[in-house]
Amino acid sequence: RHPHPPVQPPTLKRYLCRLVTTPGGLVLDPCAGSGSTGRGAVAEGFRFIGIELSEEYAEIARRRIAAIIKKGRA
Repeated sequence: RHPHPPVQPPTLKRYLCRLVTTPGGLVLDPCAGSGSTGRGAVAEGFRFIGIELSEEYAEIARRRIAAIIKKGRA
């Protein structure tokens, strides 16, 4: 658990990334928050760029996305 309130279900973010991104595409999230979209994008094999103003949330996002990469995008 983490302090960023609007965490969406991972399956929803994965679905949305597949819905709007072409295979091998790039997902850009200008308000990355805790990294839910980044996790979904990486899990689906997309490249990802996230922008977050809060250093605290950016670090949370980095850790959450790194965990997906470490798992092998599972």
